[in-house]
Amino acid sequence: MVTRRGFVGGAFAFGALGGPRFVAAMDGTKPVPPNLRFGVVSDVHIGNSKPDAVGQVEKAFRWFTSRNVDAVLCPGDIAHSGLISEMEKFAAIWYKVFPDGRAADGRRVELMISTGNHDVDAWGGRWRNFTEGQMLAQRFCYGDNPEKTWRRLFGQKWEVIWRREVKGYVFIGSQWSSLKPPVEEYFREHADGLRGARPFFYCQHQAPKGTCHGSYSAALEGDDNGEATRALSPFSNAVAVSGHSHCAVSDERTVWQGAFTSIGAGCLCEGAGGFEYDNVTAYWHPSYRKKLMAPMSGLHAGGGDEKGGCCELIEVFDSHLVVHRQSVVFDRPIGPAWVVPLPAKEGGPLDFSRQAAHRVAPQFAPNARIAAMSCPNGHPLEGVAFRGKPCVHVSFPRAKTVDGCRVFDYLVEAKMKDARNRDISIVRKIIAPGFAYPEEFADLPGECLFSTEELPPCKSVRFSVIPRDCFGKAGNPLSQDWEGYST
Repeated sequence: MVTRRGFVGGAFAFGALGGPRFVAAMDGTKPVPPNLRFGVVSDVHIGNSKPDAVGQVEKAFRWFTSRNVDAVLCPGDIAHSGLISEMEKFAAIWYKVFPDGRAADGRRVELMISTGNHDVDAWGGRWRNFTEGQMLAQRFCYGDNPEKTWRRLFGQKWEVIWRREVKGYVFIGSQWSSLKPPVEEYFREHADGLRGARPFFYCQHQAPKGTCHGSYSAALEGDDNGEATRALSPFSNAVAVSGHSHCAVSDERTVWQGAFTSIGAGCLCEGAGGFEYDNVTAYWHPSYRKKLMAPMSGLHAGGGDEKGGCCELIEVFDSHLVVHRQSVVFDRPIGPAWVVPLPAKEGGPLDFSRQAAHRVAPQFAPNARIAAMSCPNGHPLEGVAFRGKPCVHVSFPRAKTVDGCRVFDYLVEAKMKDARNRDISIVRKIIAPGFAYPEEFADLPGECLFSTEELPPCKSVRFSVIPRDCFGKAGNPLSQDWEGYST
């Protein structure tokens, strides 16, 4: 079933696709241009050792110019190590693409930034042989460095909570939580001027607690004490934009609506999965130490995938937003643009449970098969802590997208009987390789490793794989008996 709610020059479609989609006007009228366009780029992490962050930023900015943006919003983690020199690189790219903060046609383009934990709390320099004095001088959040740096690099006053107005729309942002911005107090004091039909936008690094991406980014919820959620809940016209989680914007849970609207900005330097996945590399996270399966790298990585970097373009209309998701590496849309109705409504079309109910599960092709291979000397995809350990490598083709619902993750189970004829079941939760990519580049096989320390010698193992979409809608399992691991 598909229901439609009309807009001027477009329509809101919801049904088997599960999420909001922008569809052409049915009456042939000319689409109305947006009132405002702004780009969103988050979690740049200039200074880390993985991607070409500087090049990624320039590509994103140049895409914004091609779309005639009125502003660019950055929800934090510009710098990776909290160094002023890293922020200087970001500012240099900004002025290279937007000389004097202006587009090619001379229009003013507003730059609005909220700092993140890497900007404020990171302590960079120790591995660069900096002296203590050099580290302090280079650390962005030390002494009066924020005030001096913000004025010098961006020509703006440093404020723990800032406010801008672009084409009549209000933007409010707060700096990273360790600076203790008085968010609730601010919204109480300015409530009368913010209520109304016109949306206003709020920017902070971490997602407001209990909003976009759901449990996917629950491991990071400790970074938000719920203050922003409490502050914004009285305003159905509020739209929060956040980063921090690195969650891929191919996930339909990127947009949440309840008492207000919350949109995840993704990550410019990578597309990442949650820490609960067995193929996600997160050496610093406690869950990593409990994994018997090595995280995998390259195109087959579930998290930290450098080809999954993205940015967004948000177009503002009278009654809705249109959110475009752009892959920076592939220079292609990650998926169809989303239409987000305004104001927010509890139980509305973007309610997660309502979306999940209308989804169609991804499915394996009829000829799909599982392949298992014993690796007595280890596997090249094993991480350093597992290198050379005996394992079983399991691979399978990508599950097919059905009615726009693409595979998000897999449950891979190994079932067997031990020497005492007891049933043993081991389950791997695997983020789908390429899940952060545009659909046309995402046809990558799934694979995982089972350590022989956890697979007891047995006559036969039955491997099963269940494909699921981002809401957990499960497709039909793919199963295969394997005789290659016996005593």
